[in-house]
Amino acid sequence: MTGTLIEDWPFPLFQVEDGRIVFANQAAQEWTGDSVKRMRGRVLSDIIQTDPGLDEQIQKSKDLNAALTNRACSAILPTGATLTCHITVYPVEGGTQGVSFWLAGPRPRQGAMGGPVVSGMGRMIAHELKNPLAGIKGAAQLLRDDVKSEEGRSLLDLIGSEIDRIRRLADRMETLGDQDPDHMDTVNIHTVLRQARKIVQSAEPRLVFSENYDPSLPQAQGDPDTLMQALLNLIRNAQDALCDTDKPEIELVTAFRTGVTSRSDNGDEARNLPIQISVTDNGPGISDEWQDHIFQPFVSTKRDGQGLGLALVSKVAKAHGGLVEVRSRPGRTTFSILLPAPSGEFL
Repeated sequence: MTGTLIEDWPFPLFQVEDGRIVFANQAAQEWTGDSVKRMRGRVLSDIIQTDPGLDEQIQKSKDLNAALTNRACSAILPTGATLTCHITVYPVEGGTQGVSFWLAGPRPRQGAMGGPVVSGMGRMIAHELKNPLAGIKGAAQLLRDDVKSEEGRSLLDLIGSEIDRIRRLADRMETLGDQDPDHMDTVNIHTVLRQARKIVQSAEPRLVFSENYDPSLPQAQGDPDTLMQALLNLIRNAQDALCDTDKPEIELVTAFRTGVTSRSDNGDEARNLPIQISVTDNGPGISDEWQDHIFQPFVSTKRDGQGLGLALVSKVAKAHGGLVEVRSRPGRTTFSILLPAPSGEFL
């Protein structure tokens, strides 16, 4: 956790063991006005007093072995300044935990991870991500010259197209610090779904997929790269949920949905959301308690999860004027993205 990237993150980040500080990044040291050398070994809650209490959040995260976020907390710094923060505690290697503080704006956007903090982090992650991509693509191109089978060449083409898509996403994160679509193209949702299924199934052939698509649905307006990433996240989330299921199955469905509307943050007129894209798995399900928080950043039901995949799905859906919902019971969990139709369709 104490690498260069974490050290340079532009928000305060501590690493604790049993509540005592073992590491603090540069932003945390500037925030508290103290050095990591002086803070090491001290109880974090003695340095930063929060309401709700930080000790309880740290202990609960440890007991659940999961990330927990308390939003709009009051935090009193050693300087006496009182700030409003979102505080996330999450498991790290070796039984330690990370504790991050995000300054809360006057009105945080629901389901969004925006702002200068994440913009800066996004640019750094994009920079680190792009370095190995060229090497991977070059290796795939060299392998293609030696591969004779049609199936092998098809898989290498898939690797190449995914590298190009990731690079486009990284370029957007690096230049804009965000993944909101900057322009909308006409997107065939069924083509994107089939490509996402192909990517996941090529890595996990034992997965059984069923597809039930409504051919009458219009093409959506959106950014194909970010929609692809959102659908990949949903399918991989379903895949992870099936790791202990004897006969894992994932169902991909598109349908026309009535009676669902969404209103933008600026209070524009509500829009109908008739295009429904659903990913269903036959895994153990998600408890009601987790369903209430599943789309928040750094919240994950997986032991080694980072809690960013579903938060990104929510962000992408909202950026397209839509929303994402979950319905779950033991043996059946469905995540659905609902999108508006292009102007003139289904009116």
